[in-house]
Amino acid sequence: MQNTVCLGLLLLLLAGCNITSPNAAYEQKLSQWKGKTAEQLYDAFGTPNQTSPIDDNTIMVTYNEVTNSPLDGDFEPYADELNYEAMAVPSYGTMALSPLYYCQTSFILRDDVVVDYNFNGDDCL
Repeated sequence: MQNTVCLGLLLLLLAGCNITSPNAAYEQKLSQWKGKTAEQLYDAFGTPNQTSPIDDNTIMVTYNEVTNSPLDGDFEPYADELNYEAMAVPSYGTMALSPLYYCQTSFILRDDVVVDYNFNGDDCL
């Protein structure tokens, strides 16, 4: 009986949690592009960094954004996810490289209409 009560309370607590992806806002922003024309996409994003044909009427256009400073101010985006203390080594006086933050966003266009999208990076807003 006690296990059933504990399980019920646990399920109730989990139901109240709002688990969202850190990039949920960017995901929502991109989802609004489905159904838009290529012209509308290019007007908003500019010329893509790369265009790759998929088949006769489908292409993938990719935009890359690389900055020296994060757009959201989060200088350690994976601090809670990655921990490689064994790999930490002193610099021995060598100059440290400036960190880079990036976001790569791709759109799939079929017959000049956005049908899908994807993104990857540590600074997608």
